Amino acid sequence: MRWSVSLGSIAGTKVRLHLTFLLFLVWLGALAWGSGGPPAAAGTVSFFMLLFFCVVLHEFGHVFAARRFGVHTPEPRTCSRS
Repeated sequence: MRWSVSLGSIAGTKVRLHLTFLLFLVWLGALAWGSGGPPAAAGTVSFFMLLFFCVVLHEFGHVFAARRFGVHTPEPRTCSRS
């Protein structure tokens, strides 16, 4: 997948991070820095990283539930340019 970085694999499922998420964190950090300084930036970025971690855990709940009931979870298709 273009613009994504592999973070590894958990139980055979690849975890990828899209680079625009990092840009989003930088943007939020800059906004928070401007309004409340470094502590606000650190708190804001930490909050969104923890929120991302919770979303990843939630999605793995879907993956493990699907596997438990025998549902195959295929690898997402990638776009190819001609």
